[in-house]
Amino acid sequence: MDQRAGVTLEGVVKRFGDLEALAGVDIVLPEGKLVSFLGPSGCGKTTLLRIIAGLETPTEGRVHLRGVDITDKPPHMRDIGMVFQT
Repeated sequence: MDQRAGVTLEGVVKRFGDLEALAGVDIVLPEGKLVSFLGPSGCGKTTLLRIIAGLETPTEGRVHLRGVDITDKPPHMRDIGMVFQT
């Protein structure tokens, strides 16, 4: 695990019933960098951010913050913030 990585997602899958919202996402987001997710409505951007923030649990895969597995940590123990779009 790269300790310089801010957030690392390994094989993250999210299913809502028969709908697969995320299909095996692997990504390393460097600490201190600005990153944006672009895509059409319904492609999984918000689901991905909610998983990183701990507001959703991945069906499969792991989420790491600075090399520490936070997949099962509740949102208030992640040291991550999220601002919702309205």
